[in-house]
Amino acid sequence: MMPAKNLVRMVVANTLRSPRHFILSAFGIVIGIGAFVLFLALTQRAGDVLEKVFPLDEVQVVAPTVSMLGKDTSKRLDQSIVDKILARPEVATAVPRMNIGFPAAGRGSFEGKDFKLELGGFADGVDPSFVQDDERIRDLFRDWDAVKDDPNRIACVPPPRDPNDDVLESPRSPGKGAKRQVGWGEAPPPEPEKAKLQPGTPPPIPADYKMPPPGQPASPWPYEPPPPPPPAPPVPDAAGSGSGSAAVDPNAGAGQGAGAPSATPPGGGAGSAAGAGSGAGAGSATVIAQTPPPTPKRPYFNPCPNPERYYCDDVERMCKHRVPIVLSSTVVEFYNTRFAKAHQMPVADENLVNFLIQSRGLSAMRFSIGLNNTVIAGSGNVSDKPPRRIEAVIVGVSKRAMQLGVTAPIQYIERWNREFMGEKVATAFSSIIVRLKDRNMLAPFSQWLKDAEDLRLEDSLGEQFATVIFVIRLLFLIISIAILVVAVINIGHNFFVQVSERRREIGIMRAVGATQTDVLLIVLGEAAMVGVVGGLIGIGLAIGIGSAWNAFAASEIPKFPFKPTSWFDFKLWIWGSALAFSTLFCILGGYLPARRAAKMEPAQALAQN
Repeated sequence: MMPAKNLVRMVVANTLRSPRHFILSAFGIVIGIGAFVLFLALTQRAGDVLEKVFPLDEVQVVAPTVSMLGKDTSKRLDQSIVDKILARPEVATAVPRMNIGFPAAGRGSFEGKDFKLELGGFADGVDPSFVQDDERIRDLFRDWDAVKDDPNRIACVPPPRDPNDDVLESPRSPGKGAKRQVGWGEAPPPEPEKAKLQPGTPPPIPADYKMPPPGQPASPWPYEPPPPPPPAPPVPDAAGSGSGSAAVDPNAGAGQGAGAPSATPPGGGAGSAAGAGSGAGAGSATVIAQTPPPTPKRPYFNPCPNPERYYCDDVERMCKHRVPIVLSSTVVEFYNTRFAKAHQMPVADENLVNFLIQSRGLSAMRFSIGLNNTVIAGSGNVSDKPPRRIEAVIVGVSKRAMQLGVTAPIQYIERWNREFMGEKVATAFSSIIVRLKDRNMLAPFSQWLKDAEDLRLEDSLGEQFATVIFVIRLLFLIISIAILVVAVINIGHNFFVQVSERRREIGIMRAVGATQTDVLLIVLGEAAMVGVVGGLIGIGLAIGIGSAWNAFAASEIPKFPFKPTSWFDFKLWIWGSALAFSTLFCILGGYLPARRAAKMEPAQALAQN
């Protein structure tokens, strides 16, 4: 048998010696592999985008909506249902979600724009262990009210209520380098060297500020000084005329007699301003009340330590950590394509949200939530509890968040529902997110839900779109394989021609000692060489077409929700599969001609022209 080194040298020499046969053989492979790579990369990207719109690795269990006389009588999803689902053999995890059960209004600012939004029906809660997208979210998305011995939870003076708005915008911090404020626009008095505040020590509160009892709003007068007292009445002089806070107007008319009353000063002074004592009046006197100028309103600053994360609670009058909130990429896309353009606000994709948090701190993403408040005019309160304000902060974008709304740790939603709606609402879940051990178990699990628990899976367009993507991917794959089959036939034809043209050469090789195996390996090696080179050219062609389309789409196709930056995902496994298919199909195409050449007798091959 011929040594491997000599075999490879002969294969390369024979391939380069016949460039016409090489080009004719490789043309079909280049087209087929290019289509194969391009179609697979396109469907791979389409599947990734679909995963962002409709997460397909989980299903949501919901209760069918049942209404009787206008009242919702649907089955309640509670902890007992969660336990039954977890006991099923096909279920890996089951995580409940809870919607906020009463109106809530949000107010905040983004890039200098003040905005308000309705959160009632557009906010839910989920267990923090379910939201683990990145390190920052894992660190901040938790129930901070359950943290004990928090050194930042200290007494504070809350901001005054806004008489013109139910939901006050989140107060700003004093700024970097500024002394810590006590709650309004005056810095605390200088601290003695030996009496400096230690971390966790409450800030000083003015001596003239009266702390109201718990549950009552803070007194607004430290921020808006009380109106000045009315001026004191003028003290009458000997002639019975008013004096004191009266001022004489020199423009008053002349000719009145002495003692004629001309004006009554505020405060009830009896008599007139005195004229000349001889009876010829020098003119009437107009009394003008002197009022002090209004004292300007002093601004309020967040008095809490670490103001990026803590705020002063209106009810408890303690510094508390802001409620962590995560957004879904659907909300970000909806904001970009619908809200931002209509209101001339900056576009904020997921990367920009994370950039703002990293560069400007969490305070750039803070906002207020008015519990039991609403921005919908004319709607009544569902709960009779008095509204109150809390503050929240967006900590990131998560695929686990509510698709059209905001998501907080479920412990906050439970406490709010219990406070405003009672125990029944605080123990009812809106849905249960179930992850199956195997997607093939979805059908029996769905049937069990329907038969045993009278529940169902939430209607998901994602499953329908996944089916469409699967069919399209299969169709593209069939087209690519059809092209490769045509290429195989073409390769077989070309190699049969080559074998016929090289009969004498093959006969000489056999006559000097080459075995049938050597001849077979030489012809198959030439076919494999065509496959490798043609496959590489086909992959390069696919990448070139994909890059050209991406450039065209970026400039000519308008932005739409979830528009990808690249329409193709050229993964390594696609490249490897394409090269393997190319080589395999070429070897299959060259096998019959190689077998025919190997079976050729030397004498017969040399005797033919």
